[in-house]
Amino acid sequence: MRRGIRRRLGQVAVIMVALPLVGWILEEAAKRAEARNSGSASGRWLRQGSELAHRFGRGPLSSRLQARR
Repeated sequence: MRRGIRRRLGQVAVIMVALPLVGWILEEAAKRAEARNSGSASGRWLRQGSELAHRFGRGPLSSRLQARR
């Protein structure tokens, strides 16, 4: 029983903390890449990865770390 609870808490932590942070980090990297070279393909790839991570992230941290557009 305890093992199942710990496993579930780990999954929740990934969804509520890790994915929003990954999305935010990728978004910041995309901003830097686009600032260096506006036609850069790496900036677009980083932006797509950021949007994907934000899409799967949940909770208040996720909504705060998403860029306002």
